[in-house]
Amino acid sequence: MASKKQKKKWTHKVDSLQGQMDLLSYAAKAFPILGSKTAVKKAIESGRLFLNGQPAKYGDRVKNGAFLQLSGAGVRQVKKLSIDLEIVHEDDHMIVVNKPSGIAVNGNRNKTVENALVQVNQANKLEDALPRPIAVHRIDVPTSGLVILAKTKRALIQLSKAFQEGKVQKEYVAVVHGAISAEGTIDLPVNRKSALTHYQKVDEAPSRIFEAVSLVKLRPITGRTHQLRIHLKEIGHLIVGDKMYAEDQKTILGKGLFLAACSLQLDHPITRQPLSLSIPIPPKYKRVLEREAARFDR
Repeated sequence: MASKKQKKKWTHKVDSLQGQMDLLSYAAKAFPILGSKTAVKKAIESGRLFLNGQPAKYGDRVKNGAFLQLSGAGVRQVKKLSIDLEIVHEDDHMIVVNKPSGIAVNGNRNKTVENALVQVNQANKLEDALPRPIAVHRIDVPTSGLVILAKTKRALIQLSKAFQEGKVQKEYVAVVHGAISAEGTIDLPVNRKSALTHYQKVDEAPSRIFEAVSLVKLRPITGRTHQLRIHLKEIGHLIVGDKMYAEDQKTILGKGLFLAACSLQLDHPITRQPLSLSIPIPPKYKRVLEREAARFDR
């Protein structure tokens, strides 16, 4: 029977303090894999942080000569999944992949992006390298496109902060029912929370069944769950293949949801250099317009 994989351990001896310092503040800097007081608290709660060989406590203080030990990075283990993912960008701190539709980003299931990348970071020598890449945002299971995962704790903290502060610009592409206007803004609440989406039409084709189908670019300003799908449904332009929100409306089934995250713009979490990442519009999006136009002309 194979032995269980041992947790990685970090040790630190306190030798540069003048006087004493509270453990929460000190350990957050002593162990880059923690990086914050919140992470130190979680390490204490889970019994992973030790002070002089004893389980650490919130109120502990440290002084020169103290010995700290941290066991494990606080990242749950997952099973490796054999799925080839297109890597759009990768460096020591982050990785961006093109997620296919039909798999989750993460969560309590086997078929996820995180599981597919479980071995990607094993050779990373940085002191705050995570055991595996951790997703900093999610897109729906039926949605395809760009997903960012952090490979170091510093990147995880900074990327999460950038998303919370709205500093990551995302652009999606979708095929929708009907002849949508050239451009516009949808300002409608989603799940009782304010939500804002800008859109711009790229192309349009006539359709026998749907009167028309439109290819649109979408830029969500807020990040509510299913925001784009709900917003487009609310203005009468259901995303093609969205059986969750179709209700009694006829749509094209069997080809998946025609929604893809195709562009991301952000500052690199460590170097602060601008990053502009993009993937082409999925070929099937243009094919469905061509097919509907051909059927209309028959």
